[in-house]
Amino acid sequence: MLNPSRIRISVIEDELQMSEMLKDFIRQKYPIAEINMYSSGEEALDKIYEPQDLVIVDYHLDSDNTDAMDGVAFLKKLKARYANAQVIFLSGQEKAEVAANTMKYGAYDYIVKNDNAFNRLEIVFKNVLGESSLKKNLGTQKVFNYLLVALIAALLVGIGIMKWL
Repeated sequence: MLNPSRIRISVIEDELQMSEMLKDFIRQKYPIAEINMYSSGEEALDKIYEPQDLVIVDYHLDSDNTDAMDGVAFLKKLKARYANAQVIFLSGQEKAEVAANTMKYGAYDYIVKNDNAFNRLEIVFKNVLGESSLKKNLGTQKVFNYLLVALIAALLVGIGIMKWL
């Protein structure tokens, strides 16, 4: 299952009320999570220095600054930096073409802000964080397997040398 030692989650949301609701939701579901909150894509890109386990981003990020990059522009730049970033869009945009566009550029999922959004978000969190944990565990297992093969090879070589003596 998920390694609870460190979960890094970044939220890029320009609406203060939604931002606080997301922060509370994450704290409730994952109390050990390191949560970073940003109000713009520009701010997030300036401050995200390491891969995140999960990134939640709004499609429109222009309530404070009409010239701010939108969620897709942010997604493209984040993916250029961290190709394996798991990004979930949480947006009021209900148009199918908007959701499809985010997925085309590498979003993990697209959730519409409605009465069911937090339920869907919880399911997607479990899927993303579970996959992340599984990949980390597989990487550890590969290292262990290499070490085991090396140990067996060393033992066989040692046994072979002992027979020659």
